[in-house]
Parts: sequence; C-alpha cells; structure tokens
Amino acid sequence: MYTDTLSWWFKRSIGDIEQKKAETNGPRSYQSVALIVGVTGIAGSGLAETLSYGDTPGGPWKVYGVGRRSCPDWLTTLNVIYVQCDITNTQETHSKLSPLTDITHVFYVSWTGSEDCQLNALMFRNILDSVVPNCPNLKHLALQTGIKYYWGNMAEMDSTNEPHDCPYYENLPRLKQDNFYYDLEDLVYETALRKSMLTWSIHRPALIFGFSPCSMMNTVSTLCVYAAICKHEGRPLVYTGTYVSWTCLWDAVDSELLAEHFVWAATCPEAKNQAFNVNNGDVFKWKHLWGVLAKEFDLEAVGYEEGKEPVLLEDVMKDKDKVWDEIVRENGLVPTRLREIAAFWLADVVFRNKETLCSMNKNKEFGFLGFRDTTKSFLNCIKKMRAYKKKAETNGPRSYQSVALIVGVTGIAGSALAETLSYVNTPGGPWKVYGVGRRPCPDWLTTLNVVYVQCDVTNTDETRSKLSPLTDITHVFYVSWTGSEDCHLNALMFWNILDSVVPNSPNLNHLALQTGIKYYLGNFYYDLQNTNEPHDCPYYESLPRLKQDNFYHDLEDMVYETALKKSNGTLTWSIHRPALIFGFSSCSTMNMASTLCVYAAICKHEGRPLVYTGTRESWTCVTDAVDSELLAEHFAYVGRAGKEFDLEAVEYEEGKEPVLLEDVMKGKDKVWDEIVREKGLVPTRLREIAAFWFVDVVFRNKETLSSMNKNKEFGFLGFRDTTKSFLNCIKKMRAYKFIP
Repeated sequence: MYTDTLSWWFKRSIGDIEQKKAETNGPRSYQSVALIVGVTGIAGSGLAETLSYGDTPGGPWKVYGVGRRSCPDWLTTLNVIYVQCDITNTQETHSKLSPLTDITHVFYVSWTGSEDCQLNALMFRNILDSVVPNCPNLKHLALQTGIKYYWGNMAEMDSTNEPHDCPYYENLPRLKQDNFYYDLEDLVYETALRKSMLTWSIHRPALIFGFSPCSMMNTVSTLCVYAAICKHEGRPLVYTGTYVSWTCLWDAVDSELLAEHFVWAATCPEAKNQAFNVNNGDVFKWKHLWGVLAKEFDLEAVGYEEGKEPVLLEDVMKDKDKVWDEIVRENGLVPTRLREIAAFWLADVVFRNKETLCSMNKNKEFGFLGFRDTTKSFLNCIKKMRAYKKKAETNGPRSYQSVALIVGVTGIAGSALAETLSYVNTPGGPWKVYGVGRRPCPDWLTTLNVVYVQCDVTNTDETRSKLSPLTDITHVFYVSWTGSEDCHLNALMFWNILDSVVPNSPNLNHLALQTGIKYYLGNFYYDLQNTNEPHDCPYYESLPRLKQDNFYHDLEDMVYETALKKSNGTLTWSIHRPALIFGFSSCSTMNMASTLCVYAAICKHEGRPLVYTGTRESWTCVTDAVDSELLAEHFAYVGRAGKEFDLEAVEYEEGKEPVLLEDVMKGKDKVWDEIVREKGLVPTRLREIAAFWFVDVVFRNKETLSSMNKNKEFGFLGFRDTTKSFLNCIKKMRAYKFIP
C-alpha cells in the first residue's frame, strides 16, 4: 500500500497519470465512503474530483457531499451524493446526516467566513455528533485548518501579540489568543479519544490556488476579476499592496495537491494521528506572478512603486458592480455578481502581509512527496475559470431550454424519465433536471446529472423551504404516491408541490401527472372485496369515474384547478395512466418484475418449482403493460421467469384454490439473506426488494387492456415488445446484482 501510494502521488505530481473517472456502469462495491463537509468550496470540490478517479488509493470511493446551498450543476458530474444542509442548525444536521451510517472517512473543509469561535465549533460539533455515534465503520477524521494557526486572528494582531516567525513548523506552540482553529483541532483530539480505532489528520494549507464556482475565498479568481475590470476600463494592472508583500517569499498549495494530501493521510498508516503543513514545495513572489497575471489579460503590469502609499483593493473596486455586469454581458460569461466571484478584502489581507513559508520536512519524513509548480498552478486556475465559462455555454446552469422537476425520481417511472431527459437529442432539451426523493440520493442517480433534492413532500414547511427557491422550473413531472390509498395524504403531497412551485416559477409551462389504471379499476381494496365493480376493458380515457374514493381522481382535479388558476392560460397539462409498469429501480419495491424474480430465486434456492399462485382468470386473461421507457402490448410472464431461472414452471391448476404469494413468502427473510450472501448480491432486505402484496393484487385481477387509440390520434406512435421489456428488466437487475 505504502509503495503503491508513493508511486501514485509522484506520477500525479509530474503529470504522468491518466485521471480516469471510476467506472459507473452498474452498482459499485465501495472500499471507502467519504463525507466531505464543504464540498462546494475550493478544497472540497478538488477532493471530490480526486476521489472520483478509479485509481485513487483507498477506492473505489463513495462520496457524500454537504453544502448549504442547492446542489450546483457542475457537482453532479463527480458522482457526489449531495446533501443540502445548514450545519449551523443542530436538528437539521442530525436529521440529514445520522441516517448515513456507511461513512468511513469524514473530511471537514468548512468554516463560516467569520472568526467566531463558538459558531465554528458548533458547526463541527454538529457534524461529529451526527456521524460518529451512527457510523460503526468510521475510521478516519480529517480536518482542514490553515496558516492562521501560526498567524492568529488578524483582528487581534498588535505589537503585544505577534504571529510566529516563519518558516512555520507543525510543533510551534499556540498563540495566546482566541482562534477557532484551536477549538476545531481540540474537538478532533477529544473525538478520537472517545472513539476507539478512530484515526485523524489535521491539514494546514498555505494560500490555496484552485477554482470552485461556489467559493469566494479564492485569491486567484479575485485577481482575475480585478484584471478583467482593468482591461475593460483600459488601465494598467496596478499592484495595490505593500513593499514587503511585493518582494517577500510566499508558498501556496494547488487544490489538487491538497486533495492528494487528504487521501494520503487517510490511507497511509504511517501518517495517522498527525498534523501536517501542506504546500506545493516551492516558493513564489508576487512581483513575479504579477507579470504572469498581466500577460494572461494582455495588460501592462505596474508593480509596487517606491514612496507611493498602498491602497485597499476593496476601495479601488468599490462601485464596480455595473462594470462587471457589462463584462459578463459583452463576453458571454456565466452570469455572476461581483460580490459572488471576488473577495477583494482577502487580496488586501494577503497584500499587507509578510512572508509565509511553511516547512514541509515533516511531510517528507512521513512519506508524502507530492509537489506542484506554483506558477503553473496559478495559470491552471485561470485556465479552469475560462474553461468553465466555455463549458457553461453548452452545459451550464443558464443554457437549458427546459428545466424539469421530477417528484419521485428514485422510482421506476421517475428514474427512467431522468435518464431519458439526460439524452442530448431528447425533445425540449437540453434539459436541466431537479429530482425529488425522500431518502438520501442513491449512487446510481449521480450519473444522470440530476440536481437531487432530498425532501419529505408530506411535510409542508420542508417542501416549501426546499422547492420554492427553484424558480427556473418549466416542467413538473409528478410520479409519486405514498403506497397508501389515503386520499387526504396523497392530495397533501401533490398540493405541497404545487403550492411551492407554481407561484414561484414564472416560466412554468407544463404540469404532468402520472396516475394509472386504478382510475378504471378503482381502489385495490374495494376491488378485491368485490364491493364496487370496475369498468370493463378496454379502458378509454373518456370513461366516467367510479363512485368511490380514489386519490387519482383528487390528483387529477388538482391539475385542472391549477391550470385554471395560472394566469393567461399559459400552463398546459397532461395526465398519464400507465398499465402495469415493467422497469427497474433499486429504490422502488412497487416493481412486478423484481418481485417475481425474488420469488423465482427463492424457489431455485429451495429446490422447488415456480408455482403460479393466482386465479384462473388472471392466468388466462389478456393484460397489457408499459415499459418504463415506453408503452407496450400484452404479455405472459410466469413461464418466461421460470426459464430465466432454470426452473420448472407450474401453471394454474384447475380446481386448486389460489393462495396469496405474500403468505407463501412469509418467513423467507433469512432465505433471501442466504441467497444475497452466497451469490454476492447487493445487500437488500426482502421487504426492500419485493412487494408480494402487489403481485397478489395483479394475480387476482381480471384482464386490463387500455386503449391506445387516443395516443395514436394525437401523434404518439411509440411501442415496445413486452416480452423483451420483461427480459430487459431481469437483465438490468442482474447487471446491478440485485438478483442472482
């Protein structure tokens, strides 16, 4: 391990490594699970990218990322399971992070932007209290602080409280002043003492050179904005700092190297339980980089002028907001406000400081030999910022023709819709997709560039707080229900969505609702009791409603009412009533195909035939289904399932009383656990992957045929072969290793 990682860091340092993302086809078997707190910042995004590579030590890595704002579009390409969370809120942090019980490594790279010791300590403690007691496999805790450990609080610097002289060594004593870095490091030590076998590392980077569209704590982007404004106004690039800062030696760390440093300390036993400085391993002077910056923007560089009083860059750039708006508009940049992309106060702190040199001796002694060329690192940051503008022209947050909100994105219909909208040739596209689900974002969804919103839509306040800020939505696709026949609860869920989105999305133009053939069959419970006869098939869209409570009726009424209330009649709508859905989602138990496959696997394991448990009528009648990708024709599935699992298929036996599959499968949890273990399947519980009650409903029903004439009249001619659709479901589940 030690030799391999040395080779990895050295190759990355000299650029002799292919940064190939880890394969994402099918489910992953992860060696390590990271929680990155502050994932949208320079350090956090660099770490998330590094962990996505297939050859990163400790991998394959599963990555949870925590951020305060909605998940940015660019982060979805890194296979990060994003958790939007305000970690200053103890209750919210606990509710969102305590369920993530598989975490093995915590990387804390966040702070408030304030020197407030109490608030910064509260944030870190909220993370620790939510994760440490609930993650039995947690083995490493990494904290990023910085050179303020040696400088101290800038506001408290005076002649009586001088910072340390550089070079800075990790064993220098603490300054005698309040410093939240000290408080955070103490929390690490205390946590490690309480949790046996938990190792830790503390990382004290120099000035970080990197880029994240969400981070203002970025010296390079601030200087680039200053240069762009100078260019726009036709004036030279004037250095505004002191003589000392102009001529002294500095060190910096590339955000990629910082990420590698985190991985090294987390995976090399030799580095455990230590604090380390981290920088590129070389030095620079601002008088040298100033010319590099000026050249990049084709500007005259004006350095420090002897006898001239230094000025604050924050004062020089005051009231330049409209100038920046002009630059953005004229150059087709990603729309940003000046205060979002530049932190001039940070440049002023740097330009008024003396030399900062951190010793890297301890790193070398413990085996970390990574390095970067700082001038190249500086130029790479500029290159990345320019590349992001170019990327945004095709993939960025402002370049979409349509913006979808899929409510129920982890289900069979929702996940298939998300995949379809990800294709570049999908009509109405390019599509930006928000996906709403109750549970944490599943790994496989991160490959579809979905901006995931974890939300309990039965909770009115939570739904409004999370969805009302999404003001760019143009299309709502509602493919969710509670799994209950409760009319009030299902209506509340849909109402919460409509009430949060419709008033706040000025460009909303379409509302799509999925109901189903229960519109014609009626409530499952009533139908099984034969108290309310359903319509005869074939089912036409114009058939009258049955005289019984049915939440599908309520939801459809809400669509009509919403469309009427939306001003100018600009909101169109569509209602989709699919037949039995053939598809696969690892998060959906309402899945006929997966339930039958589990039944077949248990029969195979126990050495008995695949017996049809339903009625004579359901065995012989004609039924239609819909592929999760499209609509389809009638099918016959049980014999085919038997063949797929190499089983004898026992058909309906005349005169034999049908039984409930739910009863047949009662007490089979341990059998399924054995199958999962022996076949190396993705660990699931029986109740998570199979809905036997749902099969019983189908196996006790009569024929269900829905007319497709109206679709053809309106121009939809899509079709699927249902037998192939059924087999494709089995193939997908095997590819994901959910069934043997």
